[in-house]
Amino acid sequence: MAYQAKRSHKVTEDLELINECGEVEKVIHVSLDADEMVRTINDKYVALLNAQKEAQQIRAGKENPETITAAYEKLGNIVVDMFWAVFGVENTKGILDFYGDRTTEMCREVLPFVTQVILPRLRQISQENRKQVMQSYNRQQRRFLNRRK
Repeated sequence: MAYQAKRSHKVTEDLELINECGEVEKVIHVSLDADEMVRTINDKYVALLNAQKEAQQIRAGKENPETITAAYEKLGNIVVDMFWAVFGVENTKGILDFYGDRTTEMCREVLPFVTQVILPRLRQISQENRKQVMQSYNRQQRRFLNRRK
């Protein structure tokens, strides 16, 4: 009997961009590859949280308008970086085109998809992969120990 190595199925999540009339204008398919995406997206998410905290502290501290503008520009750049990591460059351009200059609305509508759907699903896939690797390792170890007896 030959040893079989099987590829797992691809996991995708969809984001539908719906216009003012309630019609689906664009569907973005996000292919979730836990090996590749988890570290990158987690790093971007941490950077996003830090930038949000920094912007809130600046706003509360009555800083000059240039400092506030710079903080929000940094926050916007981090959001776009995160979108690139999740959706890819072309789909991110599609999202930016869809929302135009309404960046607050874009963040309010799209970021929850990333934080409440994509990140938890990636963590789940990563945990499942780790569990399968450990089960395989334990099975091999048991075989080795049984042979030694």
